[in-house]
Amino acid sequence: MVGAWRCVGMLMLVVAASLAGCGGADRSSTTAPGESPGSKPGLGHAGVALIGFDASEPLIVALGQGKIQGLVVQDPVRMGELGVTMMVRHLEKQPVEAKIGTGETLVTPQNYKEPNIARLIHPIRAENASGASLSGAKTKKWKVIVIPKGTTHEYWEAVHAGTLKAAKELGNVEVVWLGPQKEDDRVQQIQLVQSAVATGVDGIVLAPLDAEALAAPVEAAIAKGVPVVIFDSALKARGPVSYIATDNYHGGVLAARRLGETLDGKGRVILLRYAVGSESTEQREKGFTDTLAKEFPGIKLISDTEYAGPTSGTAQQRGQSLLTRYRGQVDGIFCPNESSTSGMLRALDGAGMLR
Repeated sequence: MVGAWRCVGMLMLVVAASLAGCGGADRSSTTAPGESPGSKPGLGHAGVALIGFDASEPLIVALGQGKIQGLVVQDPVRMGELGVTMMVRHLEKQPVEAKIGTGETLVTPQNYKEPNIARLIHPIRAENASGASLSGAKTKKWKVIVIPKGTTHEYWEAVHAGTLKAAKELGNVEVVWLGPQKEDDRVQQIQLVQSAVATGVDGIVLAPLDAEALAAPVEAAIAKGVPVVIFDSALKARGPVSYIATDNYHGGVLAARRLGETLDGKGRVILLRYAVGSESTEQREKGFTDTLAKEFPGIKLISDTEYAGPTSGTAQQRGQSLLTRYRGQVDGIFCPNESSTSGMLRALDGAGMLR
């Protein structure tokens, strides 16, 4: 009988050691020398704080549930409206400002129901199909093509609604809406610019996918007498009529401050970048990293070299990889556009790491 009890006792000791290995050992294995597990970033917060950029219905729902701690949003309707309006003013020899800001706003679970915020996160939208043809006969005094970065995100549907709003109010312009399906097709964007010039449009309103790749086609269009308005993302080219956009650097500042506030100024964070060459998101990323370095010395950036890619699907895959690598070590994440935020939200949800 005594031998039996000894066996039971030894078995209990083995189980206890096994459980300790599953729990405490994982924590201590990622603890730096001289650092106690209790002080380790990643252990002091319940779940990972997520700060994103732009809004979609799933993101707004998650924000209301407290799964997302902040979204920096733009005014895409106003951006689209101003793009067409400034082009028509230029065509009619009226003065146009060289640079026009459209604003950026931090949305939180605490303020997202306020009327001035609701207008931004629930904007009017239009289907991405255009009723006007690039090669068809002109129906108005002016024919303007608007070329977005892509046509699959809700953000661009709101921009399209803004362009149609301007066309309706002005009454003398026909808007042709054409763009790549995904936000990584630089070749198609270049072809659209070239086709617009060949078919004789009066003006081009462009959100360039790449700050450098679209420069030469735009300068060629301008040289042939077709004016260009740049919106959403800057272009390293000479001669555009106007640049209409969010202050993207300041948007990154707002995101960093919100994340720093959420984490009480300490912890470890990840920046999931969007795409190489996308000037708007690169500015957001720079504003974010600069502000963390200047204002939050207690926050450590543990990963900022990964890119989400053009869709929420590619962002989710990259997010899953990052969460596997840094599980137990990350307190907060910033994603600089709608698709990267959506993908990371799904990755966090799937990993059971949401707040």
